[in-house]
Amino acid sequence: MKPTNNAPAGITLLLAADDSNRAAGLRQILSIVVPSASIVALDTATIAEGAIPAAHVALLDAGSKTRLTVDTVRVLRARGFEGPIVILIPEPDDDMLRGTAQSLGARCISRSAVEATPAELGEALIAELQDGSAVAEVSYARRVFAAGLATLSLQHSINNPLAALLAETQLLQLEELTTEQRESVERIVELCRRVVALVRRLDALAVQ
Repeated sequence: MKPTNNAPAGITLLLAADDSNRAAGLRQILSIVVPSASIVALDTATIAEGAIPAAHVALLDAGSKTRLTVDTVRVLRARGFEGPIVILIPEPDDDMLRGTAQSLGARCISRSAVEATPAELGEALIAELQDGSAVAEVSYARRVFAAGLATLSLQHSINNPLAALLAETQLLQLEELTTEQRESVERIVELCRRVVALVRRLDALAVQ
């Protein structure tokens, strides 16, 4: 196994794996293919609470906890990490994880490919560090993430008063009303239901 060519000196790499043996194996590979890198372990259990170490690139081993890996990427981006993120996935055809990772400015590579050709991991990490488009992708991912948070906030802010308004208008429908009044109340109910449907679509977009 040869060191990766053109590896920048003095880079710091965050490493997260849900299995200690996997973490140890990856450390060994990285120490050979990217010998100049300082490797810092990233605890996914406390990432949302503790400070994130300063680093140039992050390597996440998805293992069997795909959902946790995606959440880790989201937290890293939300906490301001703008460096490249590379995710090792157990299957090369995990399209859902690949799509989510790409939307967050991360890159997926197959774990089996790395195990067969370990130097590919070093090449992928260095390629990400040298890719000038990475900053733009991360910036876009952060804007998308912020929009999702804003959408969730808007959804929660609208739901409660809207539900109260709909309940009140439905109670009015039980009262003795003139034809004109009943038509007005029915229009209010219909408009409320349209807003409810819109908010549900916003909610679906926010959690994608």
